[in-house]
Amino acid sequence: MKKEYWLASVSVLLWGSSAAVASLLLHSMSTLLVVFYNGLIATIFLFLLNLFTGRLKKLKDIPPRQIIFMMCLGVLGTFLYSSLLYIGMERLKTQQAFIINYLWPIMTVLFSCMIFGQKLTLQKVTALLLSFFGVVIVATEGNLSGLSKVDAVGVAACVTAAMCSGLYSTLNSRVTCEKTLATMIYQSTSGAVSLLTLFLTQGGPRLLNPMEFSGMLWNGILIYGVAATTWAIAITTGDTAKVSNLAYFTPFLSLVYIYFLLGEPISLSSVAGLGFIILGVLVQMIHPHHSSQGRLAGQH
Repeated sequence: MKKEYWLASVSVLLWGSSAAVASLLLHSMSTLLVVFYNGLIATIFLFLLNLFTGRLKKLKDIPPRQIIFMMCLGVLGTFLYSSLLYIGMERLKTQQAFIINYLWPIMTVLFSCMIFGQKLTLQKVTALLLSFFGVVIVATEGNLSGLSKVDAVGVAACVTAAMCSGLYSTLNSRVTCEKTLATMIYQSTSGAVSLLTLFLTQGGPRLLNPMEFSGMLWNGILIYGVAATTWAIAITTGDTAKVSNLAYFTPFLSLVYIYFLLGEPISLSSVAGLGFIILGVLVQMIHPHHSSQGRLAGQH
């Protein structure tokens, strides 16, 4: 197996654990506290990585206007995305929240049409409807007559998180600097905004106990640091379209992690709903000229 496939596989294996690890952390930590420590630890790791690889000195070459743009992306695609997803996870089953969040590739296609003037074809509309039907199956746990019992706030939080991620992925295509530098800016911005919000709403952050610290190290270093880095290397050294297809194993691996780490039984409705969402993603990828999936899959 080529090096890029090994690197991409590492990313997918780590990303698959994110939902289960976050759910464990949210048992004892607030959403903002998790987002803050994610940003802090990831920023420290990425700062050291950029320092020792010589990329940090390239920071001064980035125009201030682009840095401000990337900071806005950090608020949108890291702070808001994570906060909304975690709110959804607190109100829904972990598998429900994570699967609904997987609407983000379809949202990216939708925002690309709105922002860059790409044509909204019948194919893309079909893909969108398939994915949203998958969300309905997951949200209602297969009982389509039970819409009134759905936690609307939890579902809305996860759908909005997917929208934030989709818009972030669309706009991120305009960022041209080193990916590890850009990710460091995104994470540091998220950490700063969540720290300010913590002081305004909860009096500031608290120290972590050993178990929480271990979970945050896993999140901050492995998921937000190592996985993002190995993915960026993989899609730039190999065939972007082929390598990026490995990312679609992530939600299925996530269900495995959820089952073994959380003991949460995997329902048939979750698998069926995820199947429709992935089908929607695949439908909009049919034509070979659609090459955006390489940058899309690297988000989470």
